[in-house]
Amino acid sequence: MQLIAQSEPVVTIAVGLIVVAGIVSVGAATIAWKHRKTPGAPGLIVLAAASGLWSMGYIAELIVADLGLKLVLASIQWIGVLTAPIAWFVFAFAYTGHDRYTTPGMTILISFIPMVALVAVWTNPAHHFMWSAVDVVPAVKGIISIHQHEWGPLYWVALGYSYLLWLSGAIVLFRTAFNMPTMYRMQAITLILGTLMPVLANVATTFLELYGSSIDMTPAGFTFAGLAYAVALRRYDLLGARPIPKWFACERVVESMVDAVIVTDTKWRVIALNESAVAILGRSADELEGRTVSDVIEDITPGQPVGDQVTIRLGGGQRDFELRTSEFTDHHNRAIGNALVFRDVTDRRLNHQQLEVMNRVLRHNLRTEANLLEGYATLVLENIESGSLESARSHAETVQNHAATLVNIGKKARKLGTTRRDDDTGDVQLLPVSVQIRAAADTIRTDFPESNIRLASLPENDYVCAPMLEPIVAELLENGVEHNDSTTPVVTVTATVNSDTLKLRIEDEGPGINMSELAAIQSHGETPLRHGSGLGLWLVKWGVDQLGGTVEFNQRKPTGSEVVLRIPVSRKSSTVNKTDTE
Repeated sequence: MQLIAQSEPVVTIAVGLIVVAGIVSVGAATIAWKHRKTPGAPGLIVLAAASGLWSMGYIAELIVADLGLKLVLASIQWIGVLTAPIAWFVFAFAYTGHDRYTTPGMTILISFIPMVALVAVWTNPAHHFMWSAVDVVPAVKGIISIHQHEWGPLYWVALGYSYLLWLSGAIVLFRTAFNMPTMYRMQAITLILGTLMPVLANVATTFLELYGSSIDMTPAGFTFAGLAYAVALRRYDLLGARPIPKWFACERVVESMVDAVIVTDTKWRVIALNESAVAILGRSADELEGRTVSDVIEDITPGQPVGDQVTIRLGGGQRDFELRTSEFTDHHNRAIGNALVFRDVTDRRLNHQQLEVMNRVLRHNLRTEANLLEGYATLVLENIESGSLESARSHAETVQNHAATLVNIGKKARKLGTTRRDDDTGDVQLLPVSVQIRAAADTIRTDFPESNIRLASLPENDYVCAPMLEPIVAELLENGVEHNDSTTPVVTVTATVNSDTLKLRIEDEGPGINMSELAAIQSHGETPLRHGSGLGLWLVKWGVDQLGGTVEFNQRKPTGSEVVLRIPVSRKSSTVNKTDTE
């Protein structure tokens, strides 16, 4: 029988500390339970419970004299022994924001070796992987006796793995501590110091066992760990406020940004991008990473950085983005990559365009029409006073025409306001494309009975899009009829759908669209030297932008114009069609 490595007073003090450790562990678990919904709290609760089980189980093992009963108590105690390092790992990683390492799947994976060890403890007589022999050594006047083990190979594997878990949690807390404000730094330091005590006590016990039987001082170390946890909970608001490491905050800020962010290496290959960039580009991150920026965005050429503020087009010309680029450098000021930030400025551009157009309407069109109305009204009065009724009638008809022009401008200005309000609602009922086209044609036939609106082809009724299509088509049909001097203006509509894209061609036989109108629209804005004469084509342009499509204006030979719209559409399911039919 080997002698015990510690003196009797040391053993007595250790036993007293172990009793205190059990009580402190219960208190720490109770306090942590009140914050159980806080990230990291479950790990701390399990850690406190495991250390309490380890401490209380060991006290019972020391007091009981019967070897068989000692082994039963030890097998129960091993649950706490093997659970404590796992709980510490989960707590530390969850507390510092490394949640991806604390998912149920990862926790099961981390627990694999301890679970194997626990099963081996309970079945040790069959294989002796945990210990090959065990004996009882009296310690304090026969009241306390200690197990003396000849440890097997699996014990050393489990012990080394436990040290690895304790060390991993301490390292991640240590690294986080220097990246946080003072309060959180003190939390982390207190936790690390407290946790080191039972680990150091276990290391000391392992070395002492080389010279004889030794009381396990690890549970005594939990006294100091429990006190450290209590200080962190009470004084430093542990679990009351979760620390946010700078790397975690920066990662979350970038991920949650509305702006799209793309990070490239020095050769302009995509290495990372946030969720907004994935949504804008319409492809998964796995598809985009590793590709050069020019493969993803045609407007950017590798090696030729874009300026600070450039508006480019993404997604087939649907949205406009302001691009800002910045270069990453290392501590030696050497370039290591680039960051590209895309800010959606579509609404800002549209608002600017509308202000320009409405300013021109108020400043030019309305003023011109008002001046003409005033002039011809004066002539009407003069004609009536001079008795020239025929001239008065002719001038009155002119007044009527200009008044109608003003009314038409007012209607289109109202349509503009409606278009913007509809765009902001976000809740739009999709309508069949063919129904909207027919409705627009019927409106123009009613307003212009002399017109000949030909619907050459229409898609099936199951293709749908937002109701903005109808006023767009009506505006183009009205433009084709109104500016045609023939007695029966003819406008032809051809609509086909291919790959969920509506191609709508509207052709007329009039004089064609004024080049100044097209110049203003194609340049995305008006200037004092380049502006349109009305609102019609702008309504078409803004409406098509709202539908996520494109518009193309062409001149026909020998005369006339052709407008081609390409608009994304969706197809109703057969269930919806059946319900609509019934």
